[in-house]
Amino acid sequence: MDEGSLEELAEQLDKLQELSLDEPPGPELLLPGVKKFSSGEEEGKTRRRKSRAEAFHQTLAKHRGEKMAIIIRGFPDPDSIASALAHKFIAEKFDIECIILYNEDISHQSNKALVKKLEIEIIQFNEDLDLSEVASYALVDTQVCDSPIIDALPKEAKLCSVVDHHKNLALKAEFVDVRENAGSTSAIYTEYLQYGIAELQMGNVEDTRLATALLYGIISDTDNYFLAKPIDFRAAAYLSSFADMDLLRVIATQSISARAMDILERALEKKEIYENYLISGVGFVREEDRDGIAQAADYLLRREGVDTVIVYGIVDYKTIDGSLRTLSNTVDPDKFIKDLFGTNENGKPYGGGRADKGAFQIPVGIFVKCDDRELLWQVIKRTIENII
Repeated sequence: MDEGSLEELAEQLDKLQELSLDEPPGPELLLPGVKKFSSGEEEGKTRRRKSRAEAFHQTLAKHRGEKMAIIIRGFPDPDSIASALAHKFIAEKFDIECIILYNEDISHQSNKALVKKLEIEIIQFNEDLDLSEVASYALVDTQVCDSPIIDALPKEAKLCSVVDHHKNLALKAEFVDVRENAGSTSAIYTEYLQYGIAELQMGNVEDTRLATALLYGIISDTDNYFLAKPIDFRAAAYLSSFADMDLLRVIATQSISARAMDILERALEKKEIYENYLISGVGFVREEDRDGIAQAADYLLRREGVDTVIVYGIVDYKTIDGSLRTLSNTVDPDKFIKDLFGTNENGKPYGGGRADKGAFQIPVGIFVKCDDRELLWQVIKRTIENII
C-alpha cells in the first residue's frame, strides 16, 4: 500500500472503531451507502439472510464427522484466506475436520503478516501430502475447479460448497452462494456467522482472530471500501466489535519490500503512455516478487492524465504476468482482458477482472527455449504491445 492508501485505511479503521458498541450491532445498523428500508422490507431481507445461512449450515450438517478440504485457488489473498478460515470455523461446529490448502506461494508482505500474526493454519499443497481421508471439499472465493489440489483428492470426494462474489459461472455443488452484488467473499461468510449458529463472542481469542481476518479481507478486496457494497458495510460494522484493530493496522500497513520497490522503479522508467493509457513492461521478476507487478500498477494509476494502467513482466521464465488498473467508466477489466488474450486450448481465459482491476497470466511456452535473455524480453514485449 502507498502512503495515501495507508492514511485512508487508518481513517476507515477509526470510523469502524467509533461504530463499535458494547453489544454487537444488529442488521438494522445503517452505514453510508446502505439504503434505508421500511420495516417490512428489512424483515424480508433478514429472513433471506437467515435462510441462506441455514441452508449453508444444513449442507455442512450432512458432512458431520468427515474430513473436508477447503481450497484456495491461485495466489492466496486476504479475502480467500479469511473466507477459508471462516468456513473452517463454522464447519468445526459440525465436527468436521478441516484442512485449508493452497497451491501458489503467499508472496505479498501483508498476506504473509495476516497468516503469521493471526496464526492461521494453512498448508501449501505438494504431491506428498496425504489427502486419502478427505471426503469432501469446499471452494472459497472462486468457482474454478482446475486446481492440482482437486486432482489429488480421492475421486469420491464431493464438492460440498462454493461461496464467491465474482461473476457467476454456474458451477454445480451441494451448496452454491455466488453474489456478484458483494464486494468480498468475507462479507458473505460474515453473514453466515451473524445469522447462523456460530455467532461471534466478545473476548474469545479465536473469534477475535477470525473477525480481524474477515475485516481485513473486506478492506482489501473492496479497495478500502471504495468498491464496497451494502453487504460489506453491514459485515464491517458487525465485525468491528470483535476485531483487534491494533493488530489489523499492523497487518495492513506492512512495508513494501525492497524488490517490490525495484519493480516500481523499473515500471516508472519503462512506462509508455498512449493518450490516457499507461503500459509498462518490467522485465524479469522472481516468483516471490510477483506482487510487485500489481503494486506498481496501483501506484502508476495515480499519475495525472492516466486512467488505465497495464504493468507486466516475465515471472520465473514460466509465465507473463500482468496487472490492469483503471478509473475509466468505459473500460471493463474482465471483458478487456478476455477480449485481448482469449483462452487456452481448454477454453479457459488467460485472465479476467472486476470493477476496477484485472490480471492475466500467459505461459511463456516455447519461447522459454530462447537462451538470449534480452532477445526473449524483446520478443515478449513486442508481442504484448501488439496485442494491446
